[in-house]
Amino acid sequence: MSTVKILSILEAASIEPPKARAIAESIEVALRENESDLTKTLMTKEDGAKLRVEIAEAKTEVIKWMFLFWIGQMAATVAIVKLLQ
Repeated sequence: MSTVKILSILEAASIEPPKARAIAESIEVALRENESDLTKTLMTKEDGAKLRVEIAEAKTEVIKWMFLFWIGQMAATVAIVKLLQ
């Protein structure tokens, strides 16, 4: 919303022009500050690429541990079967 639009709304509400201008300018400053804060928290393409790399590395680790677990389970099963024979 532009300062001119805010100013016209405030003046239509019977607010004195100097006060309306001060209010409109303070609203404009607050909106700009809020916008700059939002751009700091948004994800960029670089952030997305880094996140994809981290996810891929995590998937690799999970798969590695799954195979180790399966091998351990198979060894335990074979040992139990050998003991029962």
